[in-house]
Order: sequence, then structure tokens, then C-alpha cells
Amino acid sequence: MPPKPKVTREIVLEAALELLREEGMDAINARNVAKKLGTSTQPIFSHFASMEELREALYADAEHLYNSGMLEAMQGGGNGFLEMGLAYIRFARTEKRLFQLLFMSNRLQQEKVNEIAGSTEGDDQVIAMIGSLTGLSPDHSRKLYAGIWYTTHGIASLLATNSSTMDDAEARDVLGHVFKGLLAVLRKESEEL
Repeated sequence: MPPKPKVTREIVLEAALELLREEGMDAINARNVAKKLGTSTQPIFSHFASMEELREALYADAEHLYNSGMLEAMQGGGNGFLEMGLAYIRFARTEKRLFQLLFMSNRLQQEKVNEIAGSTEGDDQVIAMIGSLTGLSPDHSRKLYAGIWYTTHGIASLLATNSSTMDDAEARDVLGHVFKGLLAVLRKESEEL
């Protein structure tokens, strides 16, 4: 009798990620993942001590996919700040369930909305990039970043949760106009100080 194929940790994660993309995090349980694998639940628990550990690994995978897209957008040339906003919107459009997990669940917890923009890893670099692009102070650069982030997140949330559509060209126009408007207001505010 031939040996049974070995179900590795990576294979379990791939099946769980596929299930997450199809049905969302609520579908991630031992029975559903085992069904996706075409096995019993034993291979899952031979690699993960609990379903919570598997969910944490899925979250880390989703975060890695998102961060890779952001890094690629930032290094892709052109206006890195705009490209990051477009990449965020694109991620919401193409990875609806992963976006919901990362940015529309209880995992993203900030007591105050104004703490969201500027509180995650890499935000200081983005704020510095805005300052060098615009000549704004760090405080005004942070305000511009927050305003663009709110707009970008709003668009992305619509794309991730319903049948709204917006292509990259339309998103580019909206973000460009909001950027220019905020920049004008913040420059005027700087002059008045």
C-alpha cells in the first residue's frame, strides 16, 4: 500500500487561506478546513495546537500579503504615496475577505479614530515622505496623511463590503483631488501660524 501523502503546515495554511478568501474568518473551523483538505482534522492539529493558532497564522499570512503589496507600490516609482493608496484600494477590491479581516474587524483596535493614521509600522516613513514631497511640517504632514487615509479607507471599505465598483483611474482622480484640497488647506493653515 502506498504511503499517505503528507499534509504539511503550508498545505493546511493554503487550504485555510483559500477557505478564508471564499467564506471569511467565520468559516475557519477544524471541520471546514479538513473538508477543504480532503482529510480528517488530525493533520490540522498535528501542525497547530489549536484553531486559534491557525487563525493567528492566517492573520499573519493576510498581513504579509497586504504588506508585500504596499511595499511594491511604494517602490514602484511615481508618487509612492498615491501608489500606496491605490494599492490599498486594489487590495480591498481583489482580496475582500482579507481586507475585512485586517481592517474591518475587532483586530484593528484604536480608541480614537485620529490615532489610526500614524500609529502603525511604517507610518513615520510615509509621513516623512509627505513632508519631503510637500514641504509641510511633520504635524501638517500627519494631518494630510490622516485625511487621505480616511478617504482611501472609505473607498476601500465600500469596495470590500458591497457591489460598489471603482477602477484605478477613478480612484486616482478622487485621491488626487482630496490630496490637492487638503494640501491647500494645510499650507494656508501653516501661513497663518
